[in-house]
Amino acid sequence: MSFKKKMSLGILTGALGLTLIGGGTWAAFNDVETTNNYIAAGTLDLVVNPETLFDLSNMKPGDYITKTLTFTNNGSLAIDEILLNIDVEGWEDVLHGHLPDNGENTLEDFLNQFQVVLSSDVYDGFYSLAELSNLSDHKMTVEGEGVAALLPGESFDVTITLQFLEDDTRYPNSRLYEQNKYQGEGATIKLNFEATQMPGEEREND
Repeated sequence: MSFKKKMSLGILTGALGLTLIGGGTWAAFNDVETTNNYIAAGTLDLVVNPETLFDLSNMKPGDYITKTLTFTNNGSLAIDEILLNIDVEGWEDVLHGHLPDNGENTLEDFLNQFQVVLSSDVYDGFYSLAELSNLSDHKMTVEGEGVAALLPGESFDVTITLQFLEDDTRYPNSRLYEQNKYQGEGATIKLNFEATQMPGEEREND
């Protein structure tokens, strides 16, 4: 074998040896440790009592009813805010041929005949049902920023008064009151209460 061939073979063998050493490195010593960790989501559970506040028929202007609604935090997480919105179902315009305008009105006209007064230790306000129905969310709780409105296991009461307002406006050149147009009309009012969580924060282990 020539010197050139021997030299080439030696270089190839050396390169192959380096490849085996580099690609096949492994350690005989190692150590494995495990930490046991646990995470779980809390619960947000607002309970409202009673489920039905108003079940009224045959109302007349001037009538009112007052009820107490109790909010309880039945979950494990503090509640930041309680939001209110309402749904209205089942209303239809009842016409009255003896009235100058046949008694035509809208749902908003009808809802404006009713005032809602809300009162609690942390909140007071009054609105027409029409105003509440036009709000996507109405904040029921008033607290400092970052302060829980309702801690787990706690409750608070809100007094709610619903009144059919009196309006002595008459039709022009008539003895008839305009509120006559609402006779026979009614609707189902659903009060929807939404509890929200407190903002996320840095946590320490329990």
